[in-house]
Amino acid sequence: MTDLDTKHDAAGDIASETSVSRQKHEVALTILPAKKENKNLSKAQVKQLYGVHVKDIEELRERYGANVIKEEKKSKLLMLLSQFTGTMAVMIEIALILTAVLEDWIDFAIIAAMLLVNASIGFHHENSAVEALEEVEGKLAANETVQVFRKVQKDGKSEVAEMDVQVEDLVVGDLAYIRAGDVIAADAVWVYGDKMYVNEACLTGETRPRKVPSDDDHDNVLKGSTLVQGEGFVRVTAVGERTVMGEANKAMQESSTVASPLQRSIEGTVNWIIAVTLVVVFFMLIIQLAVRKQNVNRVLLSATGLIVAAVPVALPLVVSVTLALGATALAAKGAIISHLSAMQDLASMDVLCSDKTGTLTTAKMTINLSKIWLNEAIKEICPSFEKEHVVELAALCSTLENAKKNEIESSVFEALKAVMKEGKARYYDSYSIEDAKGDIYLGFNPNVKRTYCTVTRKLECKAPLDGTPEHVKISKGLLTKVLCNDTKDDLGEVKWTVQDYERVAALAKAADEKFGKAGYKTLAVAADFLNSGSQIQMTMAGILPIKDPPRASTEETIRNIRAALINVKMVTGDHENIARNLAADINLGQNFLVHEDLWPASALRDERVANMDGIAQVTPKDKHEVVAVLQKQGHVVGMCGDGVNDAPALKLASVGFAVPGATQAARNAADIVLTDGEDGDNAGLKVIYDAIVISREIFQRIQAYVLYRFASTVLIVLFLSVLTFAFSADFNPLYVILLAIINDVTVTPIASDHVVGTAGPSRLNMLTVLGLSAAIGSLLSVQTILTFWGNPFGLTGGYFAEETATYLQISLTSQFMIFICRTEKPFFMTVLPHWVLIASCTLAQLMVSLWCGFGVVVSESIPVDIIVYIWLYSFAGLLVADVVKCEFYHLCDNERYPNYYYSWVFSIGRHHCLASDIKGCRGFRTGSSARPSRRGMVSRAKTGQYIQRGHVGNLTPAMQMKIRKSIHLLKAQARGSDAGEYKSKESA
Repeated sequence: MTDLDTKHDAAGDIASETSVSRQKHEVALTILPAKKENKNLSKAQVKQLYGVHVKDIEELRERYGANVIKEEKKSKLLMLLSQFTGTMAVMIEIALILTAVLEDWIDFAIIAAMLLVNASIGFHHENSAVEALEEVEGKLAANETVQVFRKVQKDGKSEVAEMDVQVEDLVVGDLAYIRAGDVIAADAVWVYGDKMYVNEACLTGETRPRKVPSDDDHDNVLKGSTLVQGEGFVRVTAVGERTVMGEANKAMQESSTVASPLQRSIEGTVNWIIAVTLVVVFFMLIIQLAVRKQNVNRVLLSATGLIVAAVPVALPLVVSVTLALGATALAAKGAIISHLSAMQDLASMDVLCSDKTGTLTTAKMTINLSKIWLNEAIKEICPSFEKEHVVELAALCSTLENAKKNEIESSVFEALKAVMKEGKARYYDSYSIEDAKGDIYLGFNPNVKRTYCTVTRKLECKAPLDGTPEHVKISKGLLTKVLCNDTKDDLGEVKWTVQDYERVAALAKAADEKFGKAGYKTLAVAADFLNSGSQIQMTMAGILPIKDPPRASTEETIRNIRAALINVKMVTGDHENIARNLAADINLGQNFLVHEDLWPASALRDERVANMDGIAQVTPKDKHEVVAVLQKQGHVVGMCGDGVNDAPALKLASVGFAVPGATQAARNAADIVLTDGEDGDNAGLKVIYDAIVISREIFQRIQAYVLYRFASTVLIVLFLSVLTFAFSADFNPLYVILLAIINDVTVTPIASDHVVGTAGPSRLNMLTVLGLSAAIGSLLSVQTILTFWGNPFGLTGGYFAEETATYLQISLTSQFMIFICRTEKPFFMTVLPHWVLIASCTLAQLMVSLWCGFGVVVSESIPVDIIVYIWLYSFAGLLVADVVKCEFYHLCDNERYPNYYYSWVFSIGRHHCLASDIKGCRGFRTGSSARPSRRGMVSRAKTGQYIQRGHVGNLTPAMQMKIRKSIHLLKAQARGSDAGEYKSKESA
């Protein structure tokens, strides 16, 4: 759906004309009764009376349109033309104009070719990225369905069929069933059911929910609004662009793409680099033209080459394509990302607050009929009342429509089937909700945590058991809310305290605690068999134990996530005992808080939240508070949720995950929607882990290319600047332009390169990237300057031969630099690059070498042996740059980045220290610690790294002795002592 949060004013004006719009578009398909008469109809009669016949669907869709609000999309032509706009493209175009003015047609042709090739590649990849994102959006839309009731012809009779249809397939006249948490899919009018409260903030800006039907007979609901409480039937009156939201969208005619923070950061840095380059060009022009009186054309061409070299034309393309490919990969794993900027937060997430049901567990709930707790006091009213009858009462206080999307209600009806199969059912077939007799049904919502209904015995049925009256009031839900809810802070419409509260509450809570320790969720049931009037005299009936087993992969996945340096915390509304039982099963830890521990706020409270393994019995407000506390401590927090009241916490979290089965409101607020992957297997927390791994790989690719492109820019710009200012020389602009073209075209496969994501949260620190690129670029520019100035290969061909050799050297260095930039480790200690990247870089440089050998393009050829020496010389420089890179990372964060090259100096004997050599290494901590020990996670860390970091104390005594002996041996050898002297000292 279109996001109109920023368009309240315009939408509000149109929404004020809602009644006019509804009258304009509402279609009377049949003669229907007025809403006031609906209370005399049963649910079955409403289904039969309202709705449309399937044979009329196509005609209605053709007449009133599909339920789609068309969004303006960039045309292919505009997409192509946009490749020639922007700071970087404009800089290249300025260079193109300069070469035309100077009548340097060779450079003009090359720059024009460069511009066209980059535009073509950019158009192709942007189009592919758009298609990939549309595919992701399509998968997200495919998960948005509406439960409707349509008439079908069966055996010559018209029957009502329940079906789930895509949002876009709704038609005017459809009878839809909506529940709390749903985002209204089309303009509709209430016809039957519970009182509803609808939030229309996205349309009108009014945050207070509106009651439907209202006291003034205002019974419409609008597309895009959120149902926050209640459930029932609505009839669609307008779809697509004929809805109020559609009219608002049409009136504003706005379509814009907002760049992610990562893209804005990179673009800002690129603009800064371009600005520095322009300053260098400015001083170059002054010195060369005003001071040294150089040839104007030659100086302007040199300036043009410098501008072209400084502009990373392919950078935005590589970033956007990499993010789009990542979004597609995430969708294939079952994590549909709603906006690309969430990818950065996902990669840098260091705390995950996981929902329990459906994420840590299977959400396949079953009621254990043999363990049902029965309040024996109810037999004083109904002597024949048994455990199975508790299931029947729970089923009467549920709806089949809701059971399709609610696992708890589904488990109730599954248990009912078992009870009926055994022939023990008494109540379910004898009672029903009779609207004509004033019966009501109040659906579940997260605030009251219970359902309530009144039922009436059918005329043809006798009392199922002795002592059961004609009218019965029933409630099911959270035990504490069913026992007593007659308090000021309770938001329910109907309130009570059960009979003999003190005694019954003690027994029920003891049973509930026992169930919790055994890992059962519980559903309390109460009924009023004593009074048929308005007064409520509830009697506790029993407690249904519901088992929701953990997923088989949950324990291993938690271990993997902790190994990725992300702290996992369970956040659940279930009882503390249930949470602790599950935590023990999945090895999560036992440091749990409960709702009461969160309030009042204090510094001690914040510390406990940071160190907890989980929190139980939470409310939606508690979830929001947990996220706020952790973010205040500097954490990047992920939060899982499924209900409409979880939306604020999902919105506040750095990464909001809508778990499988989440309401539309939760999905709209979340950054990532978890669904079934392409293999149809939704593995709960495993999907989140897969998403973390993929997002870190994505940012490793982006960081590699950004570092490479900035470093190569520093290399070329610094070399040309020194050449101009220090040596008063120039470098053929053609070579510089060829460097830019070849590098940009051949390195774009980095978007799908094979990489290993960082071990911990990945954060793209632009200051670190700039610092490292400056260090690498400066070092390699010194090597290039030595090539040009020092003639290390003994060339005898004069200036032009040296210029050719320098061109080959800088081409090789700037090209193969990508392979040292793609990892923080030494370049040979990671996975092999993608073969396309290797092939494109190698073939490009072989082509350049052939040019230099045969004198094609270049001014003068150079011998084959010199070309071989230049290859070896360039790789030697890159190896030194790799050492500098590792040292730079180590200086920035010596805990996260060990100094590999330095450590090898101290590597003695065996090169690996096994996990068994590390004191207390038993895998991963599962207690109350905020995160697992990094040292405990390293299974094959270099011995030298432990010496360098001062971690020897973490090794076993045997391993410490081994290291001491090795060090003594080295010292003895350094003093010229023989091994015998060493052994005698050691024995002494």
